[in-house]
Amino acid sequence: MPLTKPQPAGEKPVTACAACGNGQLYRQKNFPQWLGLSLLAAACGSFFVLQILYLPWIAWAVLIGSAAIDGLLYLLVGDAVVCYRCGAKHTGLAKCRAYEPFDLATAEKYRQERLRREMAAKK
Repeated sequence: MPLTKPQPAGEKPVTACAACGNGQLYRQKNFPQWLGLSLLAAACGSFFVLQILYLPWIAWAVLIGSAAIDGLLYLLVGDAVVCYRCGAKHTGLAKCRAYEPFDLATAEKYRQERLRREMAAKK
């Protein structure tokens, strides 16, 4: 669920999560990952089936066409800013590269923090 309203172009970027106040945020494309992976799987599956049926030109056309669609979607879809701690997604922000892409080490730090809190709550 989006947490922020569209931001005018001159405003400063969000510095903390609106839900939990955490200052560590990362940028990702505002596109459902399941849909992107489904399109990729369908294109790869179609490619292999068409190759088995000895239709290489059509197979390559499907594969190259899916790559073109993927590139077009990458350019058209906007970014969302996500909180490492609570996973809240902030959308509607002005284009800004102030946020770094996802960092696995930072995400693991917050995952471990969440697990420690859950273990303490069980005791």
